[in-house]
Amino acid sequence: MEHTQAAQDAITLQIDQLDESIKLMLDAKKIKDADQKAYLGINKNWGDLKKMAKDVKKEIQPLVDLERENNNKNIKTLEEEITHFTQEMRKREFFQYKCGVTVAIEKLNGVFDELKVFEDKIEDYGDNAFKFGVPDLINKAVKDIEGIKVTIKAMNELWQHIEFCQASFDKFLTTKWVETDPGDMEDQVKKLMKTLKDMKVDKRANAYNGILDEIKRWLNFLPLIGELRDQSMRERHWDMIRDKVQSKFVIDQNLFLKDIYELNLNKYKEDVEEITDQSRQEAKMEKTLGILQERWVDVVFEFKEHKGTGMHMIGLGGDEFDLLEND
Repeated sequence: MEHTQAAQDAITLQIDQLDESIKLMLDAKKIKDADQKAYLGINKNWGDLKKMAKDVKKEIQPLVDLERENNNKNIKTLEEEITHFTQEMRKREFFQYKCGVTVAIEKLNGVFDELKVFEDKIEDYGDNAFKFGVPDLINKAVKDIEGIKVTIKAMNELWQHIEFCQASFDKFLTTKWVETDPGDMEDQVKKLMKTLKDMKVDKRANAYNGILDEIKRWLNFLPLIGELRDQSMRERHWDMIRDKVQSKFVIDQNLFLKDIYELNLNKYKEDVEEITDQSRQEAKMEKTLGILQERWVDVVFEFKEHKGTGMHMIGLGGDEFDLLEND
């Protein structure tokens, strides 16, 4: 029946063309009786077929309407199922930072197997919708499934970035204190932060905010390390740090950045900055005193009696006096 309806215009055109040809041939008396009868038979059969298709369509119309209604209901139910799946999916553990990289990626990949059930239904109901003349009816379900795939892809990329961040942090922590380059590390962490913020992922996700907080901790921690790695730090300053953090760590080849990280220096940020600032100021004074020592070590002072009083006064030569004024 569907084939007859689809081909009706084309077949009618062909029969009309054949009819005109037969008339011309009849006028020219160039057609046999058998050929004319054959044409009349074709024309009659086509008319009978069109009538039969029309009668069948009328007869089965209630069944078609029922199937169309059932398919529409199925599509509506499918949309509701996809919406529920989406809501439930957002509660899954791969949205939580504590889930961990390995489990998160495994669970994310498993979602595609679950989507296959929906995709099979979409294909089935979509074919029916097309046959019933309402192909757009399945579009929302298709769009929703594509939305889920976009979310899963974004979360997968997020977890891959989390894995890279954590590997970078682990590498930092295993660096010996004497070999630590906080400036270079800070540059690397800033790049990690930029990559994270450029990601098209749900910024409300716990996994996103978990790695965001960790990166922020490093961006607060590394400048403090830069302060502590300053050459002005003396043992007395380190003793002040030890007193603040209540730890007796030793600055030697066996000290790693991990040991300092575990001191939770961010809690003592102001104290650390105050101590390191003090160390720099004292270093400047030490440098100044060293210069003065070097300048004055060979200076000879003159002792002269003051006007016959028996009292002697300390004096300097001209050059030394100019030096004193400059210092």
